[in-house]
Amino acid sequence: MANSCPGCGCSNPGDFDDSSGNLVCTKCGTVVNDSHIVSDITFGENSAGAATVQGSFVGAGQTHANTGGRYRSGTSIESREQTIAEARRRINTLAAVLNCPDHFSDAAQRWYTLAITNNFTHGRKAQYVVACCLYIVCRLEKSSHMLIDFSDVLHINVFTLGQTYLKLINLLKVRMPNIDPTIYVQRFAKYLEFGNDQNKVAKDALRLIQRMNRDWIVQGRRPSGICGAALILAARMNNFRRSVREVVYVVKVADLTIHKRLQEFKETRSGDLTVEEFRSIWLEQSHDPPSFGPKKKKRKRVRRVNDEGEIIEEYMDEHGNLHAQPEDPVKEPPRRDADGFVIPEIPIDPALVNAGTPEPSKSVARTPESCPSSAITEPTTSATPGLYIPDEATTAIAESAIESEISTLLNDTSSAAIVEELRRAHEATIAALPKNLVSNDPENLHDVDDDWEVQGALLSEQEAEMKEKIWTEFNKDWIRDQEIKRLKAASDARMGIVKTQRKRKKNKPRDSSSADLAASPAESAKEMLKRRAYSKKINYKAIEGLFDD
Repeated sequence: MANSCPGCGCSNPGDFDDSSGNLVCTKCGTVVNDSHIVSDITFGENSAGAATVQGSFVGAGQTHANTGGRYRSGTSIESREQTIAEARRRINTLAAVLNCPDHFSDAAQRWYTLAITNNFTHGRKAQYVVACCLYIVCRLEKSSHMLIDFSDVLHINVFTLGQTYLKLINLLKVRMPNIDPTIYVQRFAKYLEFGNDQNKVAKDALRLIQRMNRDWIVQGRRPSGICGAALILAARMNNFRRSVREVVYVVKVADLTIHKRLQEFKETRSGDLTVEEFRSIWLEQSHDPPSFGPKKKKRKRVRRVNDEGEIIEEYMDEHGNLHAQPEDPVKEPPRRDADGFVIPEIPIDPALVNAGTPEPSKSVARTPESCPSSAITEPTTSATPGLYIPDEATTAIAESAIESEISTLLNDTSSAAIVEELRRAHEATIAALPKNLVSNDPENLHDVDDDWEVQGALLSEQEAEMKEKIWTEFNKDWIRDQEIKRLKAASDARMGIVKTQRKRKKNKPRDSSSADLAASPAESAKEMLKRRAYSKKINYKAIEGLFDD
């Protein structure tokens, strides 16, 4: 209540009327106060004697005061206002983490209000919509924030966040400007730590981006890849060694993308200039876009079936003509032994392959005396130059000569005597061996001392000690639990606490071998009902007639 009227100076409280919602002086009709909202705080006392604040707090932009709800059962704020207030809190938190200005948060809140109006928040997480609204403001204000920055902060998949962003701008019909790669140069240059030469490197990178834009390299490319390639070239121009891997971690693109941008800039005329020429000369001619360059001619494969049902592989050239697909050389199956293992090829010295055909006199082995000289023929020269392959006649002669020599040795009496002497020596060696070489003692390993596998399995004292330490380290938790169980069992035994193990009841299977098996289904039903409590609602006599045929 005002102390006095500014019109007539009346200060009597009875001369003021506030029934209409405004405080009016009844003497002169002056409106002393048209709002009951005050900025001072007054306190009162409730029935319990506690101090309470009188009145309600009205925040900025709020339509009405928070009076505690109907019948003081809850808040009177509408659900829409609660959602906007929660979104405002999320936007302010996210903007603070990303170092966005305050007016970014206010603009993002307005975008979120539009999203609520268009029911875009239904079925979507609020954090996704909040991030998209703030990113829209960053794009419109041309700040250096990227969508992957929001993904890293919120731990959200960048592709999922990108899908939500595209749906939102399509719904709101927002025309987003193209991203200028130059806005990221200073940010990436700061992360690459160029020191006092940061501005110099950034200036060269900006000039490189302008040159790339003139040569149609920027169009249709992601700005991060353009900035990464420009910063690598600018760093080399200022004697800084920055690898592609270091730049990849900063600009967050693939190394293949950066290599592709560098290769495209290399093909332009500016790529042939020196550092000083590039800084002083600006070429007015623009290079053709990379898409105008020579393309690799791809052959189109055509598969068709002939009259016999075989599939024929063909390819079509740029003129539309079909050509047969060159057949791969047929590889012979590898040779295998009786056990199925592959027999490796015999290596041939290249010197022998390149050498001329050997002389027949040097290639044919000396003929035994039993073989007639007339039977020896000259070997036939193989069709392959440089290799000597005997024919069938020569092979047969050689086998017959070997067989005759073996039969001569077997029929000789001196050879039989030598074989008998070797047999007696072998029997004497076997008789000299002990009867049982394998010991039954598990600690005795003398019978396997010469086995190299056993020697490799036995550990020395140092190795055994090291292995024990490793096992103890890996199983320390299990060892600790076992020791705690042992100590607890010993303590319970000293205190007289005995735990009896509960025996589980074993349910025996009821089959034809059971003694108390029911003879009929009716008897089985009766036995089942006997196990349960007696019921007055069941006619037990009627059960006998249920299973009658």
